[in-house]
Amino acid sequence: MTSSLCPFAAATHAVDLIHNHLRQDTGVHRDQLPNGSPVWVVGGYEAVANLLADHRMSAAKSDSTTKFRGQNLPRALDMNLLNIDGEQHRRVRQLATAAFAPEHHTAHKRVVADAAKRLVADLPATGELDLMSGLCEPLPPRVIGTLLGIPKDKLGQFQTAARPMFAVDTSKEGDAIQGALGSMLMLVADAIGDKRQHPGGDMLSGWIAARDGEDRLSEEELISLAFATIIGGFENVTALTALVIDEAVRFRSAETRVAVDAADSGSLPKLVREIIGDVAPVNYALRRFPLEDIEVNGITIPRGETVILSLRSANTDPSRGARPDLAFGRGRHYCIGASLAETEAVEALRYAFLRWPRLRPMKERSALALRRSWLTYSLAELSVYAG
Repeated sequence: MTSSLCPFAAATHAVDLIHNHLRQDTGVHRDQLPNGSPVWVVGGYEAVANLLADHRMSAAKSDSTTKFRGQNLPRALDMNLLNIDGEQHRRVRQLATAAFAPEHHTAHKRVVADAAKRLVADLPATGELDLMSGLCEPLPPRVIGTLLGIPKDKLGQFQTAARPMFAVDTSKEGDAIQGALGSMLMLVADAIGDKRQHPGGDMLSGWIAARDGEDRLSEEELISLAFATIIGGFENVTALTALVIDEAVRFRSAETRVAVDAADSGSLPKLVREIIGDVAPVNYALRRFPLEDIEVNGITIPRGETVILSLRSANTDPSRGARPDLAFGRGRHYCIGASLAETEAVEALRYAFLRWPRLRPMKERSALALRRSWLTYSLAELSVYAG
């Protein structure tokens, strides 16, 4: 029941080996997080998909019986959709989801396409390129910054504050995380203050109106919602976009060129969705706490103990068959920004191949540097030959 491979190894290309191992035996393993906290790690499609949708699995830390603390977020950042459940989660999610509703898709796509097109145009037409620094890294902040109404000259500060939160949990990096959280809190609070004085047609102004006009959000919920949107919209989407482009360049180049040139506007999104199912960067769903003792594959997990679900082991499970991937989760905590993230990957890939139809990788994937995180499989570089 104890995993022989560390499921929280960071910056390793052996990520599939680790998560494949989590499907072995019962698929339920007892382990420790890098900070020493005891956890249950669950692998395999059937178990992970069921637990993601199980109403008995709470995301609220108040339901932990082991005093789980996580990153010790300030309360003003802790009331986000990832950390709440029940009626509060339903209310906040309903409001937040409205900003990502299908009727906004066309407008969001224009923002994404414009940003991707500009970034690609600024890069050389031939030669060696790092599409991580040139495209994948700057694209998500530009998009989410535009949608939230954050001034361009502030985006770098938000990026700097966000990055340590995805690092390996060691004492040194833990200190960096706490400093970053303080910076993020001030940045978000300042952005909200500016929007109160100068509202616009952006998401943040809409959420402020809901807070101040209809009193549907507390101030802490408002700050936390903006915080989670920024965090989810920066690093995770950068990782996703880079892996999609890398996969397309390495293994599906001809297919991608056909989809980019196709008159059918659905060809490229369909291809990208397939790729995401294979290479989604998020290794684990956010921890859950059972509201009662639960049994998983014959193993009893006591009420309130910390459970980590391996999305990667589920997505790569041969028994998954044609069932939907879990790249963005499942159930009431399904990622509200999934459609936007997919659009960013689609448009980044589209404009990369329009600019450089013959993109080729410079290195084997196993030689590419990785970001130090066990939460995501995230490239630190995306070296290609353009031309």
